[in-house]
Amino acid sequence: MIKAPTPENEAERLARLKSMRVLDTPVEERFERITRLVCRTLGVPIAAVSLVDSDRQWFKSIQGLDVEETPRDISFCGHAIMHDEPLVVGNALEDERFHDNPLVAEAPSIRFYAGCPLVMADGTRIGTLCAIDQQPREITEDELIVLRDLAAMVQSELQAASLSEAHTGLLEELKEAERASLIDPMTRIWNRRGGEKLLKREWDSMQRKGKPMAMAMIDIDHFKKVNDTHGHDAGDKVICHVAKMLIKSLRPADILCRWGGEEFLLLFPECEPQNLQHALDRLIKAVHGAPAATPAEPLQVTVSAGAVSIEPSASGCYEDYIKLADNALYEAKGNGRNRFEISSGPEPEKQVVGF
Repeated sequence: MIKAPTPENEAERLARLKSMRVLDTPVEERFERITRLVCRTLGVPIAAVSLVDSDRQWFKSIQGLDVEETPRDISFCGHAIMHDEPLVVGNALEDERFHDNPLVAEAPSIRFYAGCPLVMADGTRIGTLCAIDQQPREITEDELIVLRDLAAMVQSELQAASLSEAHTGLLEELKEAERASLIDPMTRIWNRRGGEKLLKREWDSMQRKGKPMAMAMIDIDHFKKVNDTHGHDAGDKVICHVAKMLIKSLRPADILCRWGGEEFLLLFPECEPQNLQHALDRLIKAVHGAPAATPAEPLQVTVSAGAVSIEPSASGCYEDYIKLADNALYEAKGNGRNRFEISSGPEPEKQVVGF
């Protein structure tokens, strides 16, 4: 195995990558969409947006593998960032750089690799958009054009500000290690602690801007039965599948976190009450429309949701509205599951008239 050389501008390259504050952040649909397109258009089982850090390659999005990062010294992408042109390896077993690489000799048994460097506006190469197959193959010029075009889309997304103000503010405030501690390792979305931090920021932003928001509690229906019947491995797959389907149905500024077990909290910044029903209908249908792939068999999964709209003039605190959303969730489950209910809001205070 031949390790990739270090770029001459390594210090500047790493500084540019870290200044983007994208490492150790949650999965985002804008990148998931692109890696899914790579798999479909090139006919490969694995595709990734890979960012090459000092000692690891970290995947902002990956299809076909359940990994978050791999060591840089065994990465194909470490070689790919050395040049502006795509790196293509037709059969890794016949390439002296990779034939005895652990990623080739062992799982995931890489044979074909095509990686297009992600080049920022200043010329810095921070990672790749790559397509991977476990069978040797060739790539056509048309497929390379597609890969370049999709890589250009990744570059544009990396340089675009699509997250909410609260999202952006939290990422700017936290160091990489702190960001990583707020990400759920299984689903790669915010964990409960991260969700609580973002909820407080969104609440403050709502009151400052004077624009409404909404929140929803979402629970996987009959999840205990999944674990009892198919095992906890299948249960974990179902949780990850639901997280991906929810992300797929959200706006870039919306915030999803794993609240606990099979329950999720969803925040909709700057969401008018009349738009909430449409958003909930979309996510319920997204989960119901795609069976979850599990070790045993595909499983049909549904979720129930309870939500509440919040006006900027709302009294009380955000914990009160979590309870309202939670109560609406229980109502949705009681009314048959695979549906949502929207809370009418807090009960008006009763006036006590004295004589």
